[in-house]
Amino acid sequence: MKATGDDVSHGGQTFKNEAAMNGSNDSSTTYHALASERLERLWHAVYGTRCPDSARARFDAMVLPWGAAKIPRRPAWPSDIGDDHSPYEFSLALAPNEPPSVRFLVEAQSMAGGSPTLSDMRDAALALTERLAAQGSDLARFERVRDIFLPDVASARFALWHAARLSGTPEVKAYFNPQIAGKERSFELVEDAMRTLGFGSAWPSLLEAVQRRTVDDEIRYFALDLAAGGAARAKVYFYQRGVTVEHLERMAAVRPGYVRGEVTEFCRAMMGAREASATFPLCTYLSFVEGNPTPKEVAIQIPIRFYAPNDAVARERIVAYMRSRGHSTAVFEAALRSLAPRELDAAAGLITYVSLRTGTDRLTFYIATELFSAAARASEEAEVPARAVRRQSSQSTGLPQGKIP
Repeated sequence: MKATGDDVSHGGQTFKNEAAMNGSNDSSTTYHALASERLERLWHAVYGTRCPDSARARFDAMVLPWGAAKIPRRPAWPSDIGDDHSPYEFSLALAPNEPPSVRFLVEAQSMAGGSPTLSDMRDAALALTERLAAQGSDLARFERVRDIFLPDVASARFALWHAARLSGTPEVKAYFNPQIAGKERSFELVEDAMRTLGFGSAWPSLLEAVQRRTVDDEIRYFALDLAAGGAARAKVYFYQRGVTVEHLERMAAVRPGYVRGEVTEFCRAMMGAREASATFPLCTYLSFVEGNPTPKEVAIQIPIRFYAPNDAVARERIVAYMRSRGHSTAVFEAALRSLAPRELDAAAGLITYVSLRTGTDRLTFYIATELFSAAARASEEAEVPARAVRRQSSQSTGLPQGKIP
């Protein structure tokens, strides 16, 4: 995908304007070519250099061979990674005294052709898992919980996603779907996985931290570092509808050393005067390592696209928050300029989530790919009824599932 060379300006910031975006993809553009060009732009914006071969190798393993296919008018398998069903996205993690971290999340696509089944998507994801293992990822823990999270079921929102840090030391994660056997079994599956992995003592601590309130509380993702050793994490992602800031404060306080008020400040900065919505719930993830029943990390993730009228306002809130903490905004703004395909005040949805890892000032920003237009999405939902079957009524909220670091 070639940029047009035209720029648009908003609020003193210049943003690249790409043709063939938002549903007008060039019919010759492939998934790999488009993502590859964006990676190069993002890398130059963040680091000022060309993307190195080491990052390219990780990226290519995640997108090829399926990514050699041309991007269709609408997706064969509507992924929940993007609101428009794009199957991948970039994110950027920034923390004081640490190098910026460029990350990539993907749902491997099936090469079966036609309308793929959940089984086809699972097989594509498992093939990607093997490619990542060939590059050094450790699958020992993955194999121990594989049967728990990848049962033979006819339908589900997704089977398996992968994310990788493309910069610095390799870090690869697998994301399982705890609701794959039904939303009502998600807590059961995660408890089983925690005990299988030797985190049994952490499960009571986890439940105490979450302070489960209603049957609508969800576990949407269970993630594993594909690495060996005691530092490898298991991460559990909770969505609680209508959660209060005070509730989030109590959850964050289960991590030793938490300073009260950090979560409140972050939520108010990102959401303005709004309270958390029951329709668009916030996410809290807790990570655990071997031998420690208390969380190593607690992070709050805010779907800012639902709490800001457009991306220009979202950007302003992020910049103001970073400055209030004494942090430079230069890398964030350069990264956003490199990936923005449109004017920020045109709509909300380019900046999808903002995440704060408590106690670290580590922020992660998720930037949507927007491969498909809203019209294409509506057409897909109307014309591909099989997708409605895949989204089991016990699981589907009818809403975007959320983002993961």
